[in-house]
Amino acid sequence: MGKAKPKICEICGATIRGPGHIIRIEGAELLVCDNCYRKYGRKKPGTFSVMPTGREPRRRTYSRPGPKPQPKPRRERPLYTEEIVEDYAERVMRAIQRSGKSYEELSHEVGLSMNDLRAIAHGYREPTIKEARKLERYFKIILVEKVEELPREKATIPRDYEPTLGDIANIRVKKRKKK
Repeated sequence: MGKAKPKICEICGATIRGPGHIIRIEGAELLVCDNCYRKYGRKKPGTFSVMPTGREPRRRTYSRPGPKPQPKPRRERPLYTEEIVEDYAERVMRAIQRSGKSYEELSHEVGLSMNDLRAIAHGYREPTIKEARKLERYFKIILVEKVEELPREKATIPRDYEPTLGDIANIRVKKRKKK
């Protein structure tokens, strides 16, 4: 006869040295190593999970239920948005001319690159809100306006509506794009 087949622990999969231990878990008899016997051998049947987690089970602590938390008041969204004024290029260009400084000097003082400052002043591109705020602070001009929005009513779905497969597919595509 050849070598004896090594015994394998039926919980953790480790090779068992020596005779091993037989324990009963949820009605099944298992051959386990010394470590698993220490962990699971002395437990009462049905008091622990069969799946090993590699850590000791956490003790549960229970507390008495306290007073129910009051719901927080819903914070209404502001009814305005911020937009860049339409004549932003003219306002920035006039401010630059009034200052009498070069684009290079202004770019260092304002905190924008020379190319960005020139593109905004000539109307090639609209500044972001952040860039507009920097220009407003430096030149003491107004570039951002608050525009009031009318509250929109939420779209309601009729009770007898049954979605089609196409509707469901469109919903999933939209959710994927948001990420």
